[in-house]
Amino acid sequence: MTYQTPLSTSDRFEIFEQLNLHQRYIDNDASLASAQTYITLYWPEAEFSVKDIRENVFRGVEGLKQLYDYAHSVFPLHLMRHALGTFVIDGGDNLAQVEWNWIVTWKAEKQGVVSTGTYTDRFEKRDGVWKCLSRASNVDPNWPADLFQPWVDQQETTFKAS
Repeated sequence: MTYQTPLSTSDRFEIFEQLNLHQRYIDNDASLASAQTYITLYWPEAEFSVKDIRENVFRGVEGLKQLYDYAHSVFPLHLMRHALGTFVIDGGDNLAQVEWNWIVTWKAEKQGVVSTGTYTDRFEKRDGVWKCLSRASNVDPNWPADLFQPWVDQQETTFKAS
C-alpha cells in the first residue's frame, strides 16, 4: 500500500514505545489502577483477540479490562515477565501495522520460557497520539498447552474483577 505521508522516525519510535509499555503494563499488579493504566494504550473502541488454548475477542474499554483481569486472576502473572521480541512497523497517513514477537519467561520459582508468540496490531494516530486499534495475539504452536490447561480449567473459581 502506498501512503501520501510515510511514518516518520518519531512516529515509529512512539509506536515502539507503546509496544514496550504494553509489556511493562501487563506485568503490573492486579489492581484496578493497573488495569486502567493498561487500557490507556488502546483507543476506546479497540479490539484484542487471543488465540491459544482458547479463542476470545475482547472489545472496548470493558473488554480490555476483562482481558487484564482474566490474565491476572487466572494465570500466575506475578511469577512471569513479558518481553518484546523482534518487530516490524509499517504504515503512513496516521495508520500503522505492526508485527512483533512476544516472550514470556518465569521470573520466580522456575526457569525458562513460559510461552512465545506474535502480535499483529493496527495503530492509529489521533490528535498527535498513537494508540492500538486492534491486536491479535497468536501463541506459537510449540507452546506448553498442558502447563496452562489447569489454570484455564479453574477459571470459574479464580477469575476476579479488579
